[in-house]
Amino acid sequence: MTIDDFDINAEALRQLPLFRQLDAQTVTTIADAGRALNVARTARILNRGDNLDGFYVVFAGSLKMYILSCDGAERILRILRTGDSFGEAMMFNGFDSPVFVDALTDSQVAYIPHRLVADVLAQNPVFIESMFRGMSRLLLDFVRDIESCCLMNAKQRTVAYLLRLAEHRGPHDQQVTLPASKWVVASMLNLAPETFSRELHRLQADGLIEIVRRTIHVRDMTGLMEIVDGAAAVSVAT
Repeated sequence: MTIDDFDINAEALRQLPLFRQLDAQTVTTIADAGRALNVARTARILNRGDNLDGFYVVFAGSLKMYILSCDGAERILRILRTGDSFGEAMMFNGFDSPVFVDALTDSQVAYIPHRLVADVLAQNPVFIESMFRGMSRLLLDFVRDIESCCLMNAKQRTVAYLLRLAEHRGPHDQQVTLPASKWVVASMLNLAPETFSRELHRLQADGLIEIVRRTIHVRDMTGLMEIVDGAAAVSVAT
């Protein structure tokens, strides 16, 4: 496990969505006060129970946010990729981390201290909006995850996730790339890996998608949406 820190590149920081609307001087101030981390694959960035006085932003690579069951099994809550951030709620509310965060690949993250965030928020209302937008999106994703796990069967969970990955919803061909291995994605959907793989191949057999390793070509967006909405099941029953 390796974590090396170095100075944050202000220009690279400004390319991330959270900081894109800030002026150059403010971004430079953030870069000077924060620190960047090179994180080796499998390295742990955040432990359950840790207390944060700042938050993290992903520069490159991918991370997994997860919890552990009583028997030590992982339940992945979120896959973090370039531009994603985590730790804001813990930073603002002062509670200990309820999750673990490990690197899925060699990654780079930036750590921004709370004291700096408070100063920037006071001077830049646009930064408040950006942070709230990110936290609201995370809350929406968690609500969708709860809905998926509690109300959907395996096929519907798989399709709902593919639709969330798609940038546009419509009848046209689209290309979706799984952000991590099928094992990791299956855990996030609370499915066994073999179940997730089986459902993908069933969708392919039905002509709805085409699978090429981690890339999935959507051939029938309307058909996928009908599965999630339950319209297809109603149609068959009728």
